[in-house]
Amino acid sequence: MSYTDSLEKLFAPNSIAIIGASRREGTLGKMFLDAVVTMNYKGKIYPVNPKADEINGLPCFPDIESIPESPDLAVILIAREHVINAVDQLARKKVKQVIVVSAGFREIGPEGAELEDALLAKLKTHGMRMIGPNSMGLFNTNPKISLNATFSPTEPIPGHVAFISQSGALGVAVLELSKKIGLGFSVFVSTGNKTDIGDVEVLRYVANDPNTSTIIFYQEAIDHPHEFRQALSDVVSHKPVLILKSGRTQSGERAASSHTGALAADDRLTDAFLKQSGVIRCATLQELLDSAHAFATQPLPGGNKVAVVTNAGGPGILASDALESCGLELPSFSAATVKKLKDLLPIEAGLKNPVDMIASANHDTYREVCTVLEDDENIDAIYVIIVKPPVATTPLMISREMAPLIRKSHKPFFFVIMADTDYDGSSKDIGEIGVPVFAFPHTAARALGNMVNYTKIRQKYTKPDLNTTTTITTIPETRHQLNFEECAALLTRYNIPVTPNLITTKIADAKNFLDQHGPLAVKIADENIIHKSDLELIQLNISDEQQLENAFIRISHNVEKHLAQKGTHRFLLQKMYPPGVEIILGTSKDPLFGSVIMFGVGGIFVELYQDIVFKILPVTRQDARDMIREIKAGKLLDGFRGLPEVDKSLLSDLIYSFGKMIQENPQIIEMDINPLIWPKGSDHPVVVDCRATVSD
Repeated sequence: MSYTDSLEKLFAPNSIAIIGASRREGTLGKMFLDAVVTMNYKGKIYPVNPKADEINGLPCFPDIESIPESPDLAVILIAREHVINAVDQLARKKVKQVIVVSAGFREIGPEGAELEDALLAKLKTHGMRMIGPNSMGLFNTNPKISLNATFSPTEPIPGHVAFISQSGALGVAVLELSKKIGLGFSVFVSTGNKTDIGDVEVLRYVANDPNTSTIIFYQEAIDHPHEFRQALSDVVSHKPVLILKSGRTQSGERAASSHTGALAADDRLTDAFLKQSGVIRCATLQELLDSAHAFATQPLPGGNKVAVVTNAGGPGILASDALESCGLELPSFSAATVKKLKDLLPIEAGLKNPVDMIASANHDTYREVCTVLEDDENIDAIYVIIVKPPVATTPLMISREMAPLIRKSHKPFFFVIMADTDYDGSSKDIGEIGVPVFAFPHTAARALGNMVNYTKIRQKYTKPDLNTTTTITTIPETRHQLNFEECAALLTRYNIPVTPNLITTKIADAKNFLDQHGPLAVKIADENIIHKSDLELIQLNISDEQQLENAFIRISHNVEKHLAQKGTHRFLLQKMYPPGVEIILGTSKDPLFGSVIMFGVGGIFVELYQDIVFKILPVTRQDARDMIREIKAGKLLDGFRGLPEVDKSLLSDLIYSFGKMIQENPQIIEMDINPLIWPKGSDHPVVVDCRATVSD
């Protein structure tokens, strides 16, 4: 059975029982029943309340057993201590799908968590499925269903955006805000505590819903990341997924955890996870809604080249800055386009991009100019700015004049109206022309930038092979450190080059190694000492036997001085290389995401600059290429100030091999390669230092 089939009666029930329906104004039971009735639900409604004979003109039943049939869906709104008993009664009526709106479970602490565990166990015993607890409910605006099973006071506008929210209250706010811009929804789900049905199953349902074209999330925590990533990888190639993930700061993480009792993750890892999954992460609620509106109303742009049309110069400059900051380009127009614009506009107008039509532009001018720009094959999107015109036109007149062009065009149009639209019709009225309306240049630029980003995701997204990955929830207590020799043997098996090395206690062996590979670096061979240079346990550029003997003596002395370790010491000897680009590669295990890998600028400054990026295993070759592109100090890899130019293709292969090594050797808990040096004059890098922690 598919996800769509298994959840069909949850989202498209033929009958619904409302346990705790009420006739008292202001209660959740009354608001819930009102919402179902007001939206003209097509199925049967069974209110359950022992103190009422009828509510809203509907017969009311004193208990669950009195309902004359087995409802497809039951909504539970009663006090938490009665929820499990209600589930037992519903099971006897053969109800299989429930929404638990009741709160007071895991989100309030251990006592609530214990009750929630008991509720889940009861559901499994009866073979029932649940959304919630602590849920606002769901709605489905498909005209064949028209179900608003929420307590939202705002009736949703039908549309093609599915909204999955962990917060019910935020769902109410989004419905209210969306009404102002005319954003319509296909499906809304408040997942609440996600005790049973969570993001993965809802995502798979809306991915197959023909009435949904765009999917947006509000999340406080990511549950079951392996399954969620798999579900996302199945959908992002044909439907955009946008997520507003809260808990970026430590305070936000604490608040998110206390809200739903969920596990919070390091935001850098969350960000990496979402990027790898092909998701567009939005920074604000406004960006989420603006972008959803753009996806819902506009065709995808063919590229990132934008034409800006304005009746005022200043806003055009602001738009140019905003667009370029979002990775968009304002290209030059073709000679034919410039000639046509020159024929249309007064001599004072600016014919470059942005096109400044000056204040005399009216609705005809906007239509004529945008028609010319829409014909330019070097333009992928039209970005229209309207400052309140001093001439006989209005934003609504302009949008209506342009409506035929917008509707037939295969290119997206964005309107930035920097004027009070109430004198001429609201932004919603203008939006009904089929164009998203924004008040500020930067908000429009971000939404358009997200659309362009999605076109790139569709073009390059590589579906990862996730079958061999598991989420690690515990870290083994029994562990030990690998020495450099052991690390080197492992790395070499995966074609990761390591500097020639020798671990020895004998000066004679060291001298032979010096003859073959000098000059050398000499270190104490103790895998438990991390910052050897701080304790003067490294000697560099050893080129003759006397220097080698002195290095043995000095390092032995410092071991005894700083660490109080006497006796015979083991030394690590390594071939020295000329200066070069220093890189760090590392891995660790996260309690939520499992094994993650890190890449960035290495050497002694890694902790100071922290110019590093993360990816969640498994990594694709595209993920490896993205890691190189995402570090801030990318110029270091291009031969900056005499440093060697790095072969990025070879480096990405090495990162990919490192990820494969970690994936195939789950006993590795932590590993740091620092530095991986790309020396001057070399066509490949070498591992100079490595430490690893493994479990038994």
